[in-house]
Amino acid sequence: MRTREATIEDSESLAHIQVDSYRGAYTGILPAAYLMQFTYEEQTQDWRDLLGQAQHDLLYVIETDAGDIVGYALAKPGLTSIAPYDSELVALHIRKASQRQGAGRQLIAASARRLQQAGCASLMLWTLAQNPARILYERLGGRLIGEQEIIVGDNATAVEVAYGWPNIEALCANEGGIL
Repeated sequence: MRTREATIEDSESLAHIQVDSYRGAYTGILPAAYLMQFTYEEQTQDWRDLLGQAQHDLLYVIETDAGDIVGYALAKPGLTSIAPYDSELVALHIRKASQRQGAGRQLIAASARRLQQAGCASLMLWTLAQNPARILYERLGGRLIGEQEIIVGDNATAVEVAYGWPNIEALCANEGGIL
């Protein structure tokens, strides 16, 4: 598998990964009505809009040797909701069939390297407290740095936890296979 920056042509694949990931990973955690509101068509347009902007957040995809996109990471430089972290991993989604094969690690490393090149020294992320993917962040050395309750859909609540890496350099070391 290899990582690369996303292009506008990837929009449909990104939408399918996002919607399928939300529905698969968050069923039983988030309200079903909330999860069903996401459509492939709407999300495809959202990705086209984002990728069509002159400047946008950092977006990497990971693809198989056959060129099939199996995951993505969305990150942004700049101060975050938890000081002093100066970049955030906003989203990380991998197709279920490609999980536990190093795709998440590669995407995080690619994002961290690019953020570091942009002058960022640290990285943080928010994830649902019940998200089983938390184990990846812990294995990569992420420290719990915060917790918050969020409102999801029609007044349902969920708990998010934050992980942080005060030194982004540690994440860049995991970048095997990055182009």
